[in-house]
Amino acid sequence: MNQMSSNTQEASMKRENASYVGRPAPEELVPSRYAVQIGEIEVLVISDGVLPLPTAMLGHNADPAARAAWLGDMFLPQDAFDWALNVVVVRSGEQTILIDAGLGLDPDLNLPRAGQLMKRLAAAGIDLASVTDVVLTHMHMDHVGGLLVDGVKEQLNPDLRIHVAAAEVKFWESPDFTHAVMPEGFPDALRAAAK
Repeated sequence: MNQMSSNTQEASMKRENASYVGRPAPEELVPSRYAVQIGEIEVLVISDGVLPLPTAMLGHNADPAARAAWLGDMFLPQDAFDWALNVVVVRSGEQTILIDAGLGLDPDLNLPRAGQLMKRLAAAGIDLASVTDVVLTHMHMDHVGGLLVDGVKEQLNPDLRIHVAAAEVKFWESPDFTHAVMPEGFPDALRAAAK
C-alpha cells in the first residue's frame, strides 16, 4: 500500500512539475502552460487565451442545418465557440524558438480573453530577449499579433531570426477574402497584422 501511494504521489509531482517548469503553479483555474521534455529539448505550450468565433465561420460553405447538427452532436454552442490560441516555445542548447506569437492586443476587435501571451511568457520565465528564432506557421493575426504589441519589439533580441514561408508572404501582399466568411473588422485586422 505504501509503495502504491508513493508511486501515485511521485507521478502527481511529475505532472505538476511538467505543467509549471521552473515556476510555482499560477493562480489560475486552468493552467496556461504545459511542458514536455524530449531528450535535451524542452517544449512548452503556452495559451494566449481564446478567440470566440461565430459558428458560421466553421465550414461556412456547409449546409447550415448540417453544421447545426454537427455542433449539436459535439455539444458545442450554436452561435459561437471558443477557439484556443496556443503558441509553442522550444528550448534546445542556446536556441529558444517561439513558434507563432499569439494574437496581441487589438483594441478594435474587443477580444478580452485573448492576447495573454506576453504576460504568460513572463510567468513561465521566458525572457523575450532570449528568443533566438520566431517561426510563423502562417500570418493570421492570431499567429503574428503578439509581435505587434507595444513595447515587444524593443524587448526582442536585435539578431532575432523570423522564419515564414515565401508563399505565405506572397499571399499577404494582396490577400483575397472573397471565399471567406468573417465577422466585421476581421479582414482589415488580418491585413494590418500581416502587413
